[in-house]
Amino acid sequence: MIAVKNVFEQTLDTHASISAGYLDVIREVYAELHANDHVTGTERSTFNDGYSLLELPGSVLVLNRPPNTSRNITAYALMARLIENGLIKEVWPLSFGSASIFPAKRLPREQHRGYVLELPADEDGFEVHDSFGANLKDVQEHLGPRHSRLVVITTPDQWRRIGRGAPHGVTPDLGQARPADIAERWLRAEEPSFPIALWLRRLKMKALLEGQSPTEVLRIVGLMREARRSALRTIANASAGLDELQRRRAEAAADADEAIDKQVAEVAAARNNWEDDLHTWHETPERTSFQRNFLVTAAVLRGAPVGHIYAKAADLSKLLEGHDVEVTGQQAPGVIAMTRAIRADRTREGVLTFQRPNWDDAALEYFWTDRPLARVPFLQWLAQAPLDEPKVAMESVGLDDRRALAERVGDFAVRWAVRHRRQEPLEELVKAWHKHSKKGLWPLATALLDDAAVHPASAPYINTMLLSWASRKTDVALPLAVVSVCAGKFGRIHTGKALRRLRHAAESEHPEVAAALREAVRTLWADVSVRPLLFKDIVDWCGNAKVRETVGRQTFAALATTVGNENLGIPLILENSSDGDEEEFRPSPEGLIQGWRALLREGPGPTGTREVDRAVFLWLDAALRHRPLRHLILHSLRKAVDVRGTEEGRVLRETLRACAHGWVQGEDRPFSEERESLRQDLGALLDEDLYAAVQEQEEGGPIDEGATIKRADTK
Repeated sequence: MIAVKNVFEQTLDTHASISAGYLDVIREVYAELHANDHVTGTERSTFNDGYSLLELPGSVLVLNRPPNTSRNITAYALMARLIENGLIKEVWPLSFGSASIFPAKRLPREQHRGYVLELPADEDGFEVHDSFGANLKDVQEHLGPRHSRLVVITTPDQWRRIGRGAPHGVTPDLGQARPADIAERWLRAEEPSFPIALWLRRLKMKALLEGQSPTEVLRIVGLMREARRSALRTIANASAGLDELQRRRAEAAADADEAIDKQVAEVAAARNNWEDDLHTWHETPERTSFQRNFLVTAAVLRGAPVGHIYAKAADLSKLLEGHDVEVTGQQAPGVIAMTRAIRADRTREGVLTFQRPNWDDAALEYFWTDRPLARVPFLQWLAQAPLDEPKVAMESVGLDDRRALAERVGDFAVRWAVRHRRQEPLEELVKAWHKHSKKGLWPLATALLDDAAVHPASAPYINTMLLSWASRKTDVALPLAVVSVCAGKFGRIHTGKALRRLRHAAESEHPEVAAALREAVRTLWADVSVRPLLFKDIVDWCGNAKVRETVGRQTFAALATTVGNENLGIPLILENSSDGDEEEFRPSPEGLIQGWRALLREGPGPTGTREVDRAVFLWLDAALRHRPLRHLILHSLRKAVDVRGTEEGRVLRETLRACAHGWVQGEDRPFSEERESLRQDLGALLDEDLYAAVQEQEEGGPIDEGATIKRADTK
């Protein structure tokens, strides 16, 4: 469902406003919350209660509700009403940031905005500070003059800890959304011709919806639509021509109640994963293991050509049974027999479809539950299934088709990992798709994990799993996946947690992880609140002898070699160092020195193409164009090479001097008097420090001058 995807994904981009189209979807599908009216004894909508608390400028509303209780969609429905009534002009999601405290000064200064802030779940090592509730008074004072509003999303357990001192009345009890209302709104939006009233008044349908969470209601809605489509498809397939099709449709309309009762029964069976029917099918005396494996394969590779499924079923049989199935000759049953054995339909394009809703997912559930000792080899086969295509079948499975199969495989792995709290399904998938990254599925694996890390249903377990993976050093795929996720939606929304996982991943010695960290650093730097902690981590990595040559150098270079504003030409890390805004983060000179020292350790060599050259060129250009930055830049460079007592200082100085010389004049850089003058200024500072080193040696006792200069230069 496209709108469901939007609910959990589109709202996560904290660097863009929520689109009008998304808010239109919210208005279309939102089912209002209801609570018992103590006066009348009936249920009443409480949406207006929540809205009334947001009408005044500066208002704050806290949705203190467990996950999967319509809290996110309620927040945006309230914002949509505020826009509709002209009280705000834009809606923006807010990132909590990297610190445990959310200061009011972090709020943007724009006028007439509505903000939604979802608090990150508490975990060991990271918790929202218990002063959050009391700080909401300052938030109100900041929002009021700007005619803006804020909705905070939290959980009851978290709010009990952080809510002390909150303004009175910010956490109203808004009740729950009625499952039947959710189903009705979504069906009307997705399939206006669906006979909603006839379905929802069935007792069995009411029983199915009663007490279900919004996510489960949407799953039931999907089954309802699938059951109806299957019934219509059956009529079409059984009709020889247009006249017969019209006659059969008329007969079905006349017996609508009976048809709907049958479809509702199918939905109920699908909700129970068709266990009774699948048991009957599996235990039929003539059932063979190859047929069972063919069913599992067809369920996993939904949408693949049947020849591909047939070959992959043979692979699965060999893996599970320990012997080959002779599928190239005519000894084993063929595609037609196997298709009929699993009760599937084969389209003209050679794609299998099942007549019953959710039959394929149910078949996988049945296999997993029924064959626990087959799970490990099955997971190995599962990870490999979308990677290649059997040439012997003479049927091609293109990259797009493999991606579709991979999405289905990945969805299965996530669901099973979360449900059983086991990492193995996702671990097998990530390792295999990284090993065969040329197949193009590695980005899909990281996107899959990123989505799962922010989805309310899967986030708690996936976040814990990522923390475990970040410290795994035996396989590059796991920490690499963690870094990629921390550079995605997860990092933008739960930045504090992302930084914690990046610190662990940074201990990996794999160059590929260091390169990925570079991209993660650039992404996270966009959030101003993250910069102090992120810069501290980078400085620590640059000072850590174990990772300074890899992670330290690459992450500092990511910020030191990137231009922030193209028009200004200032390095990203110095972007705010020349203005007068006291609230903006400025990197400390000591931290910059540590970073430059790690970068200059690349050593002297041909200039113009290396990272250290790009950084020196960019920084000296900035010093030339922006006088307020000149002292900071020259100070950082001179002190980075002022290492006394070791051979390292000489190597660092040689590297810097060579880079500065290449900056003045090179193959694609004509000589410039201005650049030469600045280079001489830098050289004079380096000579001054070198002379100071000589003086220190002389204070220690009379030493031969030539030897002293040589020794000082060495140091």
